[in-house]
Amino acid sequence: MCEAELYLRNPANPSSLYVKIGGKRRRIFFIEYSNVFGIVAEGKRKSGPVFTAWDSIEKIYYPVAAERKQRKLIMKFQRLADKATFTNPFIRTIKNADLSKGLIDNNISTGGKNEGEVISLEAIRKWCGEANYRAFKTAIQSKSDFKSGRFEFRGYDGSLSVSVYKEGETYLQLGEITAQFSKEYRGCGNGYYYLLINDNNFIGYDID
Repeated sequence: MCEAELYLRNPANPSSLYVKIGGKRRRIFFIEYSNVFGIVAEGKRKSGPVFTAWDSIEKIYYPVAAERKQRKLIMKFQRLADKATFTNPFIRTIKNADLSKGLIDNNISTGGKNEGEVISLEAIRKWCGEANYRAFKTAIQSKSDFKSGRFEFRGYDGSLSVSVYKEGETYLQLGEITAQFSKEYRGCGNGYYYLLINDNNFIGYDID
């Protein structure tokens, strides 16, 4: 999904956005109730045809407030990642992020409404049970794979997992791990996803 489309679909953002198409500044908009995107026709102020040509966008002109928000979010990710005693591609990407770009362009987040939301391991511990918590901590320390069963978490199905570098994988370096917390709708494989950003906290990066 195009970054401009993700931005407009986010209910926390304005419903229109200026972009550059064919060398010209144009405004695209989103009509949520009909799930339709449009582009303001040249010479018009509000109306225009349906828009689907996302690949034609040459540049996105984010509102200043939105750019400032993205910069603050990246700095939040970086502050939390600096506390990690481990590293992996996610941590390295955060630390090397370009502050002039957003989370999506930096490949830190997919633009979901949970991006930047922090859930502590201690908060999860209260719901997952001591056995799952200890097994998760052991997997982190011993660098071994782990996947919990589903457990109740604030009205969702929660789960914890740890993935360890295996022979032939290139996205991780030898001895590295990634750990994820999933918060999914009951009985469903869709929901909100968080990666371990330091020893004590998960941070939101994706929705499905």
